[in-house]
This record gives sequence, C-alpha cells and structure tokens, in this order.
Amino acid sequence: MVLLGLQVLAPESTLALRYDRAAILDGALWRLLTGQLVHLNWAHCLLNAAGWLVCAALLPDLFARRWFWLEVMIIAAGVGLGLLWLDPQLAYYAGLSGVIYGVLIRGALPSAGRDWRMAVLLLLVVGRLAWQLWVGTDAAQATMIGGAIIVHAHVYGAVMGALLSCCRPALRQ
Repeated sequence: MVLLGLQVLAPESTLALRYDRAAILDGALWRLLTGQLVHLNWAHCLLNAAGWLVCAALLPDLFARRWFWLEVMIIAAGVGLGLLWLDPQLAYYAGLSGVIYGVLIRGALPSAGRDWRMAVLLLLVVGRLAWQLWVGTDAAQATMIGGAIIVHAHVYGAVMGALLSCCRPALRQ
C-alpha cells in the first residue's frame, strides 16, 4: 500500500524521496532507504508491488518473523550504501527490485539444501542475476518502466540477503 500511495503522489514523491547521490552526500541520508519506496512510473511501481506479493506468497514464514522488517531495512540500507560507495556515477535511483532480490535470497538460501523448491528458487534468482550481469537487461522492460534497470542494485540486495542468511541464528524469530 505504501508503494501505491507514494505513486499516487508522483512525481513529487519520487523527486523528494528517490536515491539522489548529491542530496545524500549533502546530508539527506534517508534517501538511502526511501529511494526504494518510490518508482519511475506506474508500470515500474506495479511490477515491484507484484514482485513483493510473489515474495510474500513464496516465503510466508520469512514474512512472519519478528525481525523481518528490520531485515528489509538492512537490505534496503545495503542497496543504498552499495550504490553510494560502488556506483559513484549513478546520480539517481528509484525502485524496490534490489530489496526484492535480497528478500528472495534471504528466504531461499537457508533451506535450499533441504527443500528442493527453495533450491530451485535460489537457482532462478541467481541465474537471473547472472543473466542480467553478463547478457544485459531487456530494453523493452527499461522502456516500460521509464528508465534504466540498475542491475547493481539487484546484486547489492542479493548480497545483503545472503549476508543476513549467515546471521540466521541471531535473527531466527
């Protein structure tokens, strides 16, 4: 609902909350997180909202955990900081896809060795990332969402999800 509500307020909400490198370096640190709540257009917003619903359907136990929203914020912060530190040429970013990749990895990785469905999910997510990195992104999808697909955000989210999986005992419930 937050994503849809912010999209109703676009473009003002997007301009005010997106990842904006210059503004972050000037002290607007909240944009490291809020940039993932706003989108380039309705298609972008609806794709990410659908992705979030898929995560919830595939990983209901993860969404039910006591620390789930803290983990989401950690993933979002990791995406934002990754963009800031490792992609200095990137001026702006908006979208939830990096967090979605992180949540998928966070949910699938711990049980992939004993649950074939989670193993398949993990392979699909990692395979999609590898495809995006080596082959590139779909130009038609970039046109549809109104801007470039920032694959590094997906990578940073996936890395954060994997790191959180390593901390599993501390974040069990």
